Amino acid sequence: MAKRKQWSRLDNAAKIFPPTSTNRDTKVFRFVCELNEPVDSTFLQDALDETIQEFPLYRSILKKGLFWYYLEESNLHAQVTEEVLPVCSPIYNEDRPGLLFRVLYYQKRIHLEVFHVLSDGTGAMQFLRTLVFSYLSKKYGISEQLADYDASQDQKSQDAFYQYYHKTKNDHTKKRCPAYRLRGTRLPENRIGITEGFLSAKAVLQKAHENDATLSEFLVSLLMCSIFEGMAVRERNRPVVITVPVDLRRFFPAQTARNFFGVIQISHHFQKDGQEFSQVLSNVRESFRQQLTQENLQGIISRYSTLENNPFIKAIPLPVKIPILRISGLLAEGEDTAAFSNIGRVSIPAQAAEHIRLFDVFVSTKRPQLCLCSFGDTLAISVSSQLTDTGIQRRFFRRLTEMGISVQVVSNLEQYSREEEAHAQV
Repeated sequence: MAKRKQWSRLDNAAKIFPPTSTNRDTKVFRFVCELNEPVDSTFLQDALDETIQEFPLYRSILKKGLFWYYLEESNLHAQVTEEVLPVCSPIYNEDRPGLLFRVLYYQKRIHLEVFHVLSDGTGAMQFLRTLVFSYLSKKYGISEQLADYDASQDQKSQDAFYQYYHKTKNDHTKKRCPAYRLRGTRLPENRIGITEGFLSAKAVLQKAHENDATLSEFLVSLLMCSIFEGMAVRERNRPVVITVPVDLRRFFPAQTARNFFGVIQISHHFQKDGQEFSQVLSNVRESFRQQLTQENLQGIISRYSTLENNPFIKAIPLPVKIPILRISGLLAEGEDTAAFSNIGRVSIPAQAAEHIRLFDVFVSTKRPQLCLCSFGDTLAISVSSQLTDTGIQRRFFRRLTEMGISVQVVSNLEQYSREEEAHAQV
């Protein structure tokens, strides 16, 4: 008798991603580890084979059920491959079920790309850390252990939304003014422009503290001001709204490697609330501190769980739910201008760390999104955008340099330009 395959329901944050995933918005994000020397694919494959044993959910494929999508275990073997596809290319294909992540390498870089159904940024970073540490241990005979993340397989596969859900009242229904939307010519073939800036983490953090702000508060304020500088006068009657994912593990004890995040929205109306950086920062700081409370985040968990726990919605067949979820996704897009995600500090045992230059992260996105993480004193800030215009990126990094912070900037847009020129000459 054939062994029955195990399956898992999607966590509540993941339910929106399968029906709203498109070639233009693939719901894929990429984590990067750049080493000090070229990647050896043989050692990397061995490390992947070992790592996936610790993260069994990564062997799953996505399938459609009668009422919801679900994850089913598979016997598919994950293979490392050299990078040939554009950044954050589609992973999920409902006609050809496959693994929901890929491991790539290019020169000195190891890339982990993940479909958002499988994990959030914190969970994916744990997978990448484990993978990189395994790779370096095999290649260099490192004797240290990655002891700061020793969760069991059950803990890594836990649906933390289910664990912490209980009904609670919240004010999510309050009316919001439509956000300013960024528009313009898009890159061809649904490509994503990535601009990466590398800075001293200590220098940026010191500047944030000088302004009585956290790193996220400081950088969100800079991003808002950089967007405002490019707004036409007639567009300034709308607020700039930045969506900020929050790692709920910081507030609710969990070691899951799946999705466990909430989203807050930071808004500033430049006509009403002031245009000086100090005014923006004051408003942003207050918004963060009002929303990052246990009560508010419990309300977010409750909202995310409403779909699954509503008896009426439960009974609706999946083919009927899909267009409803798509419409909900489109409506949500009108509520923000851009997004900001801070993965935080990445740590690796010292013997392995000496072989690593940096970590970085960026995402597929329909609207510009700024992501950051730090390793040692290197703060990597990436801006993902489908727009050909790079005004926001230039203004953002220029503001940092005007504050006396040195920034090294690289972008894949130069590569796209060379490809376009070559194509035009054919």
